[in-house]
Parts: sequence; structure tokens; C-alpha cells
Amino acid sequence: MSTAPLQLTLIRHGATAWNGEGRWQGWTDTPLGELGERQAARLAGRLLGTDPGQVHSSDLQRAVDTALLALPGEPLTLDVRLRELHFGRYEGATSEQVLHDPEYAAWQRDPWRLPAPGGGESLEAVGERMRDWAEGLPGGTVTAFTHGAALRALLCTLFGWPATPQPGYVLPFPYRHAHTGLTRLERGAAGWTLIMYNDHAHLEG
Repeated sequence: MSTAPLQLTLIRHGATAWNGEGRWQGWTDTPLGELGERQAARLAGRLLGTDPGQVHSSDLQRAVDTALLALPGEPLTLDVRLRELHFGRYEGATSEQVLHDPEYAAWQRDPWRLPAPGGGESLEAVGERMRDWAEGLPGGTVTAFTHGAALRALLCTLFGWPATPQPGYVLPFPYRHAHTGLTRLERGAAGWTLIMYNDHAHLEG
């Protein structure tokens, strides 16, 4: 684990067609939709003239597309540890379909520790692989394009935030994260500090 000073910006990918349809994506490799491309273009305006440092991304296409549109010309390092939660047999299903699955309720009793049915991951495992990535980063400035559940799993792992099942919401987080929203962390000798969460001002107005 490196303790060198680090400025880390985490960015959720833009929206896909599956997001609009309410389908669970996970590791399914969906591209950005038209809305996501517009969101990434607005993000590009937000980031124009800033120094992103090293740019990392999940290897899934929706994250890569967002990175390429938001920071054109920047070298991109792909890392599978930045992927979304693997939803197992729920990949591609809608929330309505999943709610009728007999194993769904059992999984939802503790989705932090229990893997998604059918070969999926637990959020605890996602948080650990995200922390492994983050703590291995050298000092300096890093901008990383990732996914909504993965990003929040990292924060729970780093800061010990509770992951309590939420009625009507598959993920155990009482806070959401917008597409192309920015979250900033700092790492120093004393550990991690959250500087900003889910700043998506570039999507407003």
C-alpha cells in the first residue's frame, strides 16, 4: 500500500440505453447511449483546462467511451478492478423481472456479503478489489472512470460506511451517484479523506 500523497477523482460513466430501460448491466459490455454521450460532452467542458494526471478506466465500454469523450487524447490505462458489480444471472434483467426471482429476497438480506445469485459478486468483494487498486496507486493526480455500485463500495470499504439494505432499491446505499458525477478523495500519511461526493453541476441547467 502506497501512502504517497494522492489526489484521486472518481467518475461514474455516462448513461446507456440499458440504464434508460432499467436493465442491470454489471459486467455486460454495453456502450454509451445518446444521453450518455451528451453527459460525457458536458463533462468534457467541465474538465477542459484541468490536469487529470494519470487517467484510468474500467475496461467496460461504457466507462472507456466516457473517458475518451471527456478527456480526448489522454493516455488511458484500463483495469478490470474498476468494473461494476457482477450481477450473476440478473445481468440484462429488469428490476421487475428480478423482483420475481425466488433467490432475490435471500440475497437482499445482506447484499454486502452475499454474492449475487448465479455466479455474481458480493459488494464486499467489489469494495476490496477497488481498494486494492486505489491503495496501489502512486502519488500524484489520478482520474478514474468507473461505475456507480463499484464507486460506492469503495467508499464503504475505505471509510466504514454502513451498507444497509434499502427498501425498493437493490443496492444497500442510502445515497445515489449521478452518471458522470465526480467524487474526489485525497490520500496522505494519515489515510483517506473524502473531499467531494457526486458533483454533477455540469449536468444542470
